[in-house]
Amino acid sequence: MAAGPPRDAETAATESKRAQFTDPAPDTDGNADADADTDTDSDAGTSGPSRRRLLSAAAAGSVAALAGCTGAIGGEAPLRVSIWSGNYADRFEESVVPRYEAEHDVDVEIHRGWNEILTDIRSAPADDPPYDVTVAEGNFYYYGRQADLFEPIRTENLENVGEIIDFYREMRDTEYGLPVDGAPCTIIHREDMDLEFDSWSALAADAVQNSAGIGVDTGFWWYPLYATAIAMDDERGAEEMHDPAMHDDVLETFEGFNVSSWASSGEDIWQAFDNEVIDVAQWYYDQTAYDIDDYDGLTHTMPEQTTGWLNNWSVVRGTDKRDEAEGFIDFLLDADVQSAWAEHAPLVFSNRNVDYPSELEADMPTTTEEAETIAFPDWETIGSHDDDLSEAFTAIQQGS
Repeated sequence: MAAGPPRDAETAATESKRAQFTDPAPDTDGNADADADTDTDSDAGTSGPSRRRLLSAAAAGSVAALAGCTGAIGGEAPLRVSIWSGNYADRFEESVVPRYEAEHDVDVEIHRGWNEILTDIRSAPADDPPYDVTVAEGNFYYYGRQADLFEPIRTENLENVGEIIDFYREMRDTEYGLPVDGAPCTIIHREDMDLEFDSWSALAADAVQNSAGIGVDTGFWWYPLYATAIAMDDERGAEEMHDPAMHDDVLETFEGFNVSSWASSGEDIWQAFDNEVIDVAQWYYDQTAYDIDDYDGLTHTMPEQTTGWLNNWSVVRGTDKRDEAEGFIDFLLDADVQSAWAEHAPLVFSNRNVDYPSELEADMPTTTEEAETIAFPDWETIGSHDDDLSEAFTAIQQGS
């Protein structure tokens, strides 16, 4: 999470680097890490089967049929793939895994996880990793590279690298991982609010300040702060987050928002709306676009300038399946694969030739110019301020 992201990315709670490189810790809401393997979708307030549920039901039959045919393909050890828990994993297993197994005659063994992903790799013997390939949003990718947890990607072995949108290839070092998928942040709000939510500055509007309140992600704290920086509009995008001299201004602005719910999962957000604790929320497009119709009286608006997460998929150090892991990443970069994946998961994809479903086309970038409207956190810049920002964010939460 993602959230992968990963969180998501998906958006169960994750810890900063201090937790990622120590023993696995509980989620910030007090639940054990094992709880992250449960789907955080809620049926509260449903108004009928969503598009995602219909696709899931159809895919389930296909997965079962393929499983009956493949078994332990060729008797070889499976390719072990680490991904974000929750509905990111559900949708990945529905749309990506069966196709890869059918096309490559290889079993894929999915490992669902959150903040323990890097810890598990670091704790394992260097020549016996727990996974062969892993998802890594910006924070995980930064700290994973710092700890030498990934193998360099031999791009000469990949066919689809040249189709990656330039912006995604250039915004981070891609030596140890290639950009595949992610999601922008969006604003969930009640339909009857008399306010335009096309900018993050709406969070400071009187209608929001006088509402029940705002819900924000407390696990991946950097996304609420990046949204705040965009709302300030003092610099281009979220450049306030990349200027240490402006961090106090960002934190002060964030503290002034009417935050009344600190969420560590999608379930927390939906429940806060249901309990009328909040009327607005900072959340993630991939957790919202295909699910929002399940919740009466709610809608969402993606601001024209927003923040978001992006996964760089990486080969885990010490794997004896380096070739297969690189091939799997190349498969994920394929335009047809990403187009089919988008039918199940409302994610941003990196291939410039991806065909999005009609309901996503207006929001999802397919060019560098469009992708630049998403201010992805720059961990090369904010990494050295991680502890200070995290502690300040926690202090605001505890004082609210």
